[in-house]
Amino acid sequence: MTTLQLTQHLVDELAPLLGMGEANSIARLVLEDVFGWRRGSHPRKLDQDEQILAWTTINRLKAGEPVQYVTGIADFYGLQLKVTPDVLIPRPETEELVEWILEENGGVTQQVVFDLGTGSGCIPLALKARRPGWTCSGGDLSEQALEVARENAEKLGLEVDFSQFDLLAEGLSTPECVDILISNPPYIPPSEREKMGASTLAHEPELALFVPEEDPLLFYRRILEIGRTVLSPAGKVYVETNEFNNELVAELFTDTGYLDVVRRQDLQGKWRMVSGRRSAGAK
Repeated sequence: MTTLQLTQHLVDELAPLLGMGEANSIARLVLEDVFGWRRGSHPRKLDQDEQILAWTTINRLKAGEPVQYVTGIADFYGLQLKVTPDVLIPRPETEELVEWILEENGGVTQQVVFDLGTGSGCIPLALKARRPGWTCSGGDLSEQALEVARENAEKLGLEVDFSQFDLLAEGLSTPECVDILISNPPYIPPSEREKMGASTLAHEPELALFVPEEDPLLFYRRILEIGRTVLSPAGKVYVETNEFNNELVAELFTDTGYLDVVRRQDLQGKWRMVSGRRSAGAK
């Protein structure tokens, strides 16, 4: 089997399940990230081990496993990140959150940034790559996720620190004075499971997805509480939200004393982000 034949076989196998466009996109990622071959290059013959890997890869994809877990790579804001089932696959809307932060803080050369629930480390790593003078760090409850984040930082040559913490625990250790606090916390109540893709439910970590049904704003309250303690005067909080409770999260910002609260839509027109500024006199 050659790389060209494998490309066509992937498309033939996946198109009935995913559609021709998605099948072509996945085939490109697999050939580039797993087999090191780009379309337009001269086809090469796969050796015996690669042929075994090819069939294993096809079977995993046909079973619904996300291509990012199959290849072990996710593209995010110009970076190639390692991903495993211990971390969420970074989403385009999270890239938009990063873009918003960079856009609003474009003229600031030094900022202290902390990402609560960092997963693969995608947010602080992307910010550090674009703003080398910023001090970026992140934390997560999962030690397995932190191993992935640290490996990403080392591979990319980016100085970003990652530490373990429980967002809901008292006595959380964060930098003493943070200028920008960021989080993409769990925000999906179990009742919304039927709205989610089967692949996400089967393969991505539930710890990073779901919030108790009876308290969907649980993590946001804690994030804002932490912000009132660790943020510098006029420091800001940026969060990603469920499109169905974005307005409630914005109201929580206001109710807890944050100023200049802004809701923001993603490129699909869904309300997915909120930011707010800590009052200079808040304690």
